[in-house]
Amino acid sequence: MQKPIEANLGNKTFTRGVDAASDSIHKVIDSASGAVAPALEQVTAGAHSTVDKMAGGAHHAAEAVANGSAKLSELKQHFSERCRCQVREKPLLSLGVAIASGVLLSWWFSRSHTAPK
Repeated sequence: MQKPIEANLGNKTFTRGVDAASDSIHKVIDSASGAVAPALEQVTAGAHSTVDKMAGGAHHAAEAVANGSAKLSELKQHFSERCRCQVREKPLLSLGVAIASGVLLSWWFSRSHTAPK
């Protein structure tokens, strides 16, 4: 009858070992979650900072595009006015340049479609 007592002692020892292992694993999990929380907060703060920097860069790019667009519009007006002045001052020369340009473009496009094989 001593065997059941020894088995019972072995079972208690095993149970205590499982309980001890379980407790130590829980402690490790708790300490890991405590260590992860600050790291997670740091990652979150870094992500917010990155998004803020990207938004600032996008605003800067939008301003640069708007400024460039305004400059191009101003240059277009200036160029259009110069062309009008040139046509008013020398209408026959302007007509000749327009005709010559049309002939050259026509010749160039017709050659590109009938390229030698």
